[in-house]
This record gives sequence, C-alpha cells and structure tokens, in this order.
Amino acid sequence: MKLLWKFVALTMVTGWSALSAFGGEITCLPDNQRVAILSDAIECKTLNSVNLNSPAQIDALYDDLGDPWVKEGELTGSGANDLFTVVADSWGVDVEGQWYIADSFWDNYSRAVITMHVGHGGGNPDAFAWLITPGEISGYFSYERISGTGGGLSNLFLFGSGEPLLRVSESNIALLLLMGLCSLLISRRCASVRVK
Repeated sequence: MKLLWKFVALTMVTGWSALSAFGGEITCLPDNQRVAILSDAIECKTLNSVNLNSPAQIDALYDDLGDPWVKEGELTGSGANDLFTVVADSWGVDVEGQWYIADSFWDNYSRAVITMHVGHGGGNPDAFAWLITPGEISGYFSYERISGTGGGLSNLFLFGSGEPLLRVSESNIALLLLMGLCSLLISRRCASVRVK
C-alpha cells in the first residue's frame, strides 16, 4: 500500500508541473545596446532600421506554418486597442509594464506575436518580435537603452495567426487527473479485496 501512495504523490506532482506554462521570460539578443524582455514568450527575433508594423513583416519572420498574420492591436502608449492592452510605468528609454491579450483572441488564432519598436538612432536593435506562449493572456515586459542615443519606446503591436486550438482549461485538467487517481485507488482496493 505504501508503494501506491508514493505513486499517487509522484503522479500528482508531475501533473501539477505539467499545468505550468512552457514559455518564460525571453531577453532578446543582442542586448549590449538595447535590452528588451517579455514574458510569457517562447522566442524572440530582432531587426535593425525597421518598424515591425505590418502582417507581411511578421510573416517574413514567422512564416513556418504558412498562415497569414493579422494585426489585432496597436499601441503608442498605455491603453487598449482591439484585443491588446498595455499598462506601462513610462514610455521612453526605461520602461516596465504589463501586456494583456483579450481571451477572445485565442478563440480566433493559435499563434500570437507581440512586437516592440524603439525608434531609430545610435543603437541596435530597433525592433523586437516575441512569439507568445499559446493560450497566454498576460505577461510582463521591459525595455532599457543601455548605450547609444535615440531608441525611445515607440509602439507595441499584437498579431495573430493560425486556426484556433482546442483549449482545455487547467481546472478541467486537474479534475481529470484527480478522477484518474481515484479510479486507480478504487481498482487497487477492489483487487486487494478479491485476493483476500
């Protein structure tokens, strides 16, 4: 019986670990002149001397699935636009804030990209593009100019692409895990009663 409880405990720990997001905080490279960080993302790409503000530009960066990209939000300061909201402590060369994507976004798309443009000037990179962890609706971002001139935060954009994925809420996953463990326990009890 002790072995069963160890198995149940291990299964629960593994199950709860699986519920956590696979993405994390991503710092875009190179980061020696301008540093941009965003969570919850799985990848970041950078460009110089460009403002990533059109679906065609995002398609050129993230075109591996062949689905067209659609602009779903454009912000030049804290606020909301379409399916995208940003709250920031400032809008310049040393910025920290939160980003939010409307829940309905994931009803229409399977992929999201958030871009940041920091203006041209004496430093690189000028544009950042993060591929967001699927299903995430909020996260943290920051931008800092370490050296050079110019490079104040100009805008943030949200783009969507792909067919929506079937989403199962985390509470349903936990319930399924609990039901499975209860079934295992009951079957073990029934088997031990039959043996006696």
